[in-house]
Amino acid sequence: MRLNYCNKAKIYAVSLLASASLLTACATTTNPDDPYANTKRNAMIGAAAGAIAGLFVGDGELDEVLGTAAVGAGLGAGVGVYMDKQQRQIEQIEGVDVERVDEETLRVSFDGDILFSVDSSVLSEASKQDLDEFAWVMNEYPKTAILIQGHTDSTGSEEYNQRLSERRAEAVEHYMIWNDVDASRMEAIGYGELHPVADNSTPQGRQLNRRVDILVRGKS
Repeated sequence: MRLNYCNKAKIYAVSLLASASLLTACATTTNPDDPYANTKRNAMIGAAAGAIAGLFVGDGELDEVLGTAAVGAGLGAGVGVYMDKQQRQIEQIEGVDVERVDEETLRVSFDGDILFSVDSSVLSEASKQDLDEFAWVMNEYPKTAILIQGHTDSTGSEEYNQRLSERRAEAVEHYMIWNDVDASRMEAIGYGELHPVADNSTPQGRQLNRRVDILVRGKS
């Protein structure tokens, strides 16, 4: 059975959690006379926890967008149904994965190699149809905030990757605006190489890390 992006990311998260547990166990068996034992233990656990947290970035930015006039009215108790309807429609778009994060939030994932060529922030022609359909759904549901997140693999310098991730997120945002999605309900942010969802030491892992995710959230 083919694993989509979201399933691969979940598997990677589970492996990270297991690694964090193993690191904790290993840390308790370090030399008790080592004056740096606690520092080493915290560094190992922190690295694993940081990678796990990278799967769920963007809450603060989403809350800021939700505070704007465009989406600030809220949906009350009906937010779950509103998000259900959006999710079902997004799931009909070929080449796009959608995951329900919580009652109010969806994560929409696009394969970076489909959206962009390697080392490019120019949207590919093949990707525009998916983005056209996604924008159409977003226009049908104007009460949600949209956070566009650009990510890269670890190839190249951190500074270069940061700017590349920003350009990719902005390219998607501009294309959404061109499709009449209200700019005031969107935010585009680049995270560079800081939040991998797979191992950067393998070609397959780097491909997964070259990505654009979109978080869509309604306000209860």
